Amino acid sequence: MEKHKLALLAAVWDGEILETVIDGIRERLAEMGWDLHVFLCFPVFGLDNPDNFGNYNIYSLVNYEEYEGFLFSVNVVQGYELLKKYHPELISCGKPMVSLETEMDGVPTIIPDGYKAMYQIVEHLITEHGCRTLNYVGGGAEHQDNIIRKKAYMDALTAHGIPVEERRMREYHFVTSEGRQAYRDFKELGIELPDAVVCANDAMALGYCQEAEEDGKYPPEDFLITGYDNDENARTFTPKITTIDKKVRMLGYVGCDILLQIIRGEKVPERVLYEPELVLRGSCGCYAPEEREAEKADARQLQRQSYYRQRKESEYYDKVIRIRQELALATSEDLFKWVLRDFLKMYDDIYGFAMCVNQDVYYSTQPLEITWKPGYCKTQYVMMSVKRNKEMDGPLLIKKSQLLPNDLKIEEEGSHVYMFMPVQKTGAVIGYFVVVDGCCLLRRRWIYYLSNSINGAYGNLRDLENLRKINKRLDSIYMKDALTDLYNRFGYLRDGYEMYEKNKGCGKRLLVMFMDMNYLKYINDTFGHSQGDNALVLFAGVLKKCAGKEKIVVRYGGDEFLIIGPVENAEAAEAFKLTLLQELEQLNGREKLPYRVEASIGYILTDPKSDKELDDYVEEADDLMYKEKIRSKKGRENAIPR
Repeated sequence: MEKHKLALLAAVWDGEILETVIDGIRERLAEMGWDLHVFLCFPVFGLDNPDNFGNYNIYSLVNYEEYEGFLFSVNVVQGYELLKKYHPELISCGKPMVSLETEMDGVPTIIPDGYKAMYQIVEHLITEHGCRTLNYVGGGAEHQDNIIRKKAYMDALTAHGIPVEERRMREYHFVTSEGRQAYRDFKELGIELPDAVVCANDAMALGYCQEAEEDGKYPPEDFLITGYDNDENARTFTPKITTIDKKVRMLGYVGCDILLQIIRGEKVPERVLYEPELVLRGSCGCYAPEEREAEKADARQLQRQSYYRQRKESEYYDKVIRIRQELALATSEDLFKWVLRDFLKMYDDIYGFAMCVNQDVYYSTQPLEITWKPGYCKTQYVMMSVKRNKEMDGPLLIKKSQLLPNDLKIEEEGSHVYMFMPVQKTGAVIGYFVVVDGCCLLRRRWIYYLSNSINGAYGNLRDLENLRKINKRLDSIYMKDALTDLYNRFGYLRDGYEMYEKNKGCGKRLLVMFMDMNYLKYINDTFGHSQGDNALVLFAGVLKKCAGKEKIVVRYGGDEFLIIGPVENAEAAEAFKLTLLQELEQLNGREKLPYRVEASIGYILTDPKSDKELDDYVEEADDLMYKEKIRSKKGRENAIPR
């Protein structure tokens, strides 16, 4: 019996926060034994960026009927706008839905009161610490969280009679490096050390502190600073960062609970607001005396812990960088899979991994930008499937509705998480990969690095494979005779010479057999060139059948043919010639043509000790063939072809 499941559609930047949200959802689902399917992407800035199409295409995998309901966590980089742009039908599919943090039209939303929390933190700086100059380091100007937090900052200043100065407000992105940039930008204005710096998240607060420390300035002695999110770095930094705990685990748990209420037919509020928690720490000077002394006493221990943690992370990052480079350099699918397996070995607690590629993309010889199309093929090629770090032999093809190989589906009791992420190259849809019970990859953005590496490397590999196919086809056109599909003179010059040199180097003899079709001019003149072509094709078929895979068959000229291949001795060479003549006789008896398909044959065996070139042996075989043709004509001067 198929297990009940919910779908979480997430577009995130901070994987650690998402992991905590998922933990909350999973805790609620564990009470019911339901599974969670997470359709996850990392959007990029800008609505019209082509990568956003490829990223949001992951939601095309969603089969609405398979899920009891949907949770949305798209509160980044115009996430809701992108969702509406690419998948309006999903929002209006009629299934029970709940949005986490982002207000969506007609969808019940659970929201941490970010305005109240930021207002509270600014008011704390003003009333408890007497701050009168406060800088604001914000996230993206269009980001919903930043808009709310900036407004709270401005309103709190106004409420306490502090002028709002444009020069004290700068907006960046929610990353550590941007916090560093903020310090440098404010320093250019001479206002890098206000009474307090209010940051829209912890990462930027840490960046600001790091840049200040390099400048010989430290919180809280030289300035107070606050963050938002209460991430791990804020909790372990020295001094610890005053921040807002969004209680994201509760966000996931309560959001899931509200969705389950809707599924049961119960009425719920359109908007559920809950209060995050203000966490006061040393970065704003809020120490109890004993805490201040304890933190000083523990500074060395914290530094030691930080050192070992950073060392371990550095080892991970080094391995990630190496794997990214190896993936980028992978020139074959087998090598690509080997590198991926090496990456997955870093995480023993991951249950399974699979990578699926659109069937039309995998088997196409066209560039990705030509073959891609919205959505996913009905059939997916399972490029790789790993369970407990062991590659599975499962089926190569699965239906899109199946999502992943059956071997990776966990039927046992409990709640399990399946994360689906897109594989794309500059918006061109390639496929997707799935991680089973691998939420650990969300920490330190490992899944982002994995996704980014796969997208860049496999897209290039796919184009490389297509180029190989095209080159093989071009090579066939260049090397093969169009009528008979035998090697032409170019094929003879390349593969014939290669075979000759290889056997000569090994001290082995080769058979060089030259053949000229009899009566071809008579057939063309009497029955037409179409029948002449037919005779050539039939003759070529006999040669290919007799030569097998060991020998090379060449259409040397109009009615001249050449066979080159290994042979044990002169007796074997003569036996091969007799077999060929017998096959021609059988052909004439079988086809009952108004003419006979015959050939004059001359052959010679090469001497590996000789200085002769292959062309020399071909000329000798040609001479022997010509002599046989003369003898044949003298023996039956009045014969007719049939």
